[in-house]
Amino acid sequence: MKKEQRGIEYRRYVRNKTILRKKRISRLVYGFDWYNQDGKYAKGKIHCGCGLCKFGRKYGLPTIKDMRGESRMKSLMELYGAD
Repeated sequence: MKKEQRGIEYRRYVRNKTILRKKRISRLVYGFDWYNQDGKYAKGKIHCGCGLCKFGRKYGLPTIKDMRGESRMKSLMELYGAD
């Protein structure tokens, strides 16, 4: 079975999307461009770690996925009569 390869256009699109996202974060958080060449954004580790973006982790709150799992577990317990 042959593994399908992605084209150069797709990789270039994903790289440019990553560059634009990291550049936007750099401008909003730091107020200036972090790198002088755009290509360096593709390799760098630029992400927002503020309290607003990481609110649940900062205060130990459950995520939406955790809450859905708990509600599903409760409904299954009620359905099968377990307390």
